[in-house]
Amino acid sequence: MTTYTKSAEVAAELAARMATILLANDCETDIGREVQEGRRKVPADDEPPCIQIVEGADEVDDEAGRTRTAQVKVSQDYVIDAYDKCDPNNPNVQAHKMIRDIKRAVFKGGDRTWGNKVFAVSYLGKDIGPRPDGAAFVQARVMIRVSFAEDLSNP
Repeated sequence: MTTYTKSAEVAAELAARMATILLANDCETDIGREVQEGRRKVPADDEPPCIQIVEGADEVDDEAGRTRTAQVKVSQDYVIDAYDKCDPNNPNVQAHKMIRDIKRAVFKGGDRTWGNKVFAVSYLGKDIGPRPDGAAFVQARVMIRVSFAEDLSNP
């Protein structure tokens, strides 16, 4: 069993989980076809469904590890934005499907520690983004926090 000690490992796990959101995997949407890490640009109408993962600020608990080591507990915030085509008169129907798919992928199997790889994954909320009138796409957002031990001497 691997315990994550680097933020890049946590980000890779999250991206891999998002990439499983496919109709072929019995999901409600195909938003996992393209996972973008760090992109903040709203996709054009002709782009495929996608997920954008944005890392927010992290919080450090310097008392979590032994004081003689460079280990700290990090709580990293992530914003997961998904975009997909929708019925322009009922965009929330597709947004709710995307939100359900994201939640299922993040908390697969009901395990908030990702198989003891992190301390905890916390759900912070969701949002359905505004869209231009008549646009046939919708944005859904899920916010999470992942807490893990980071070795500052080996980031």
